[in-house]
Amino acid sequence: MKNNILYRAVRAMFSACQVELLHFFSDKALKSTFLVMTFIVAFLNSSIYNGEIIEKTPISVVNLDKGSMSRNLIRMLNATQQVKVFSVSTDMNEAKKQFHEGKVFGILVIPEDFEQKLSRGYQASLSLYSDASNMLHNKAVAGAAASVTGVFNAQLEINKSLHSGLNYENSVGSRRSVAAISKPVFNPYGGYGTFLLPVVYLVVLQTLLLTSIGVLSGTFREKNQYFKLYNIPESIHIRIIPVLIGRALAYLLLCILVFSSICGIAFTVFKLPFRSSYWSVIVYLIPFFLAVIFLGFSLMGIFKRREDAAMSVTFISTPAVFLTGISWPVAAFPEWVKVLAYVFPSTLGARGFLCLSQFQARLGDITDLWGQLWLTAGFYFIIAVLINYRLKMSK
Repeated sequence: MKNNILYRAVRAMFSACQVELLHFFSDKALKSTFLVMTFIVAFLNSSIYNGEIIEKTPISVVNLDKGSMSRNLIRMLNATQQVKVFSVSTDMNEAKKQFHEGKVFGILVIPEDFEQKLSRGYQASLSLYSDASNMLHNKAVAGAAASVTGVFNAQLEINKSLHSGLNYENSVGSRRSVAAISKPVFNPYGGYGTFLLPVVYLVVLQTLLLTSIGVLSGTFREKNQYFKLYNIPESIHIRIIPVLIGRALAYLLLCILVFSSICGIAFTVFKLPFRSSYWSVIVYLIPFFLAVIFLGFSLMGIFKRREDAAMSVTFISTPAVFLTGISWPVAAFPEWVKVLAYVFPSTLGARGFLCLSQFQARLGDITDLWGQLWLTAGFYFIIAVLINYRLKMSK
């Protein structure tokens, strides 16, 4: 039986898994990189976005009118969730100074003839200046100003209707004949962290996993120990594939352990929605983990020293986040960027993970994404085999 090819392949596979785990846990840099840093980065991002939405962005109001209507408008603005009125003055230069010092993120200017024009039935204008370099603060300031002016205009129109003899119900009906009811689905509060953090977790896991594999592979190549440690003889076709599968099994177990810990702790502590079965998510992410692992094995041909991985892989984390489509819609990508996005396993992994954990999809609903992930894993597995074959031949 010991001469059986299948028996030797299985034995080589589990031996490689054991060797990989032993060297992983004996390397302090690897343990801190993958096990510790994954949790630190994940929890740091979760803490930053725990507030979900920007609240009470400070703004300055330049009230040149000083009338009762302008004071009412300021009170309404200060009562919104998005902004708070930091200061009210009649000096535009003072407001500009506060803006440049970063004390406020917007300036609302009420003209001196504001109440006079409204009382005569004319249209009055408000000038709003906001910091467009900060997307979230700009959105908060603009949204608060739009909602307050809308309510303020409605009050004026209803008051006019009441003075003309209409009752309150007819006055409200004439102001808004059609009422739009908005119901945000899956993210009712419009939280930034709810849709961003699940993707960040996968990208962080992908980046640190590639770094760990690259560091260990670079160490083996630097010391010229790779083929000796895994006992790969001249019969390449027999040993390389089981060794790669065994090494992948070791990292797959680590990935499932770390990801399960993140899901169990981060999603609970920071109260992020998780609208799927845990096992459905794990089953979907297995080819994602394998694709990342085999991509790391493929990069072994590039990383000749352990420092190479640490310096190189970090730079792909930011493009990987953007290419998932969470910060900019995929439909707006150029065609070549859409193709490039599939180089990163996180592109398909994040889309399916969001569908399961946030959109309440079932695994059967995203079999196309799951199949594409298996194709990606198979592609990088073939590349890894060829890279190892070339390294063995060159040796």
